[in-house]
Amino acid sequence: MSAATIDEHGRARFGGVIFAKLFPNDDEPFRGIFVAEQLRATSDRVDWSVIAPVPWVPKWVARALHKPYASGERIIDGSLVMWPRYPVLPKRWLYATVAPLIALTARGAFKRACARTNASFVHVHDLYPSGAAGRRLCDAASLPYVLTVHGLDLYSNLENPRWRREILAAGRGARAVICVGERLATDVTAELGLDPSLVTVIPNTYDVRRYTHVERARGPVLRILSVGRLSHEKGHDVLLRAFAQVRVAGVEATLTMVGDGPERTALEALASDLGIADAVEFKGILLDEPLAAEMRGADLFVLPSRSEGFGVVLIEALATGLPVVATRSGGPDGIVADGDGVLVAADDVDAFVAGLHDAIARLDSFDSTDIAARAAARYSPSAVGGMLVSVYEAVLAGAPIPNSIGARR
Repeated sequence: MSAATIDEHGRARFGGVIFAKLFPNDDEPFRGIFVAEQLRATSDRVDWSVIAPVPWVPKWVARALHKPYASGERIIDGSLVMWPRYPVLPKRWLYATVAPLIALTARGAFKRACARTNASFVHVHDLYPSGAAGRRLCDAASLPYVLTVHGLDLYSNLENPRWRREILAAGRGARAVICVGERLATDVTAELGLDPSLVTVIPNTYDVRRYTHVERARGPVLRILSVGRLSHEKGHDVLLRAFAQVRVAGVEATLTMVGDGPERTALEALASDLGIADAVEFKGILLDEPLAAEMRGADLFVLPSRSEGFGVVLIEALATGLPVVATRSGGPDGIVADGDGVLVAADDVDAFVAGLHDAIARLDSFDSTDIAARAAARYSPSAVGGMLVSVYEAVLAGAPIPNSIGARR
């Protein structure tokens, strides 16, 4: 293990590696953006290299089985980011073999990454397959690792017996396990049989350069905004049905839906069937400033997810001062505070209709300055970065994990 250096402020500075399939790449620039934001939030204390494995599809496998990605490497914000490719086998074999394949094909990149930063630890994101692959690499290099569980990696993978053993080993091998929400931390501790003193809660952060408070002047037509992947778990069908009922009740409103995904065609058809196509705009994927501009131009943000590990778009909306209507679907439960908006039951059209009416009736009572201030205090890079660095320091010093759920019991 390498020793830390001392920066000009007298603080310890050390080298680390981020190992995560969840990281932006040329084909999916929005993928794992929250991991990239954590890198920026901690870069004043940690010299990072990043390994973000991407799938490679052999020529003899139909391309329809998996999207191909480009490999490569690049310096981003001073950090070396590498996208090594691993082979994807036909679906029935995929998850039985993917973790060892990732570990095998990423070995060279891992050695380079560790050498470049003189790494003393690794931060792995997701239980499977990144956690399982990262555990193999860290064990071989005798490096400790911190593991962040984001939610979907637990809830969607744990029931499969072929993966469960890998997931348990990844969780139990970590020196610290970070969860992005309280409910997730409770579930992870119970499901993986972890020592609660090693589990802590640290939320994701956001880009404060773009998502800042703005005063809004409302017009005669209410502007409602939704951002997210257009897939079943995100609940956009519930949103469209609820929005249609709100319109029937006489509310003059438009709905902008930012994002893309496998359900887009079906959702566009649903909007047409409900008679609201003229009031709903599907924008596709927006990043960076165009997305921030949509936030600044909206009056109300909605997150209708059936299941949500965290919800970065939720804190981005709050950071601009937008009130929200969100579901009790995991992450939002611990994000939406009193005065931020309305929480309703997930996968329930009537509940979402009631939540929309409630929020619309109280729009003038929400204090956008207070909403933005609460978001900044809890989720800004300085707040989240400080929590992350405190965990890294504890792991390297062999000290208790700060604010563990075990210490709070």
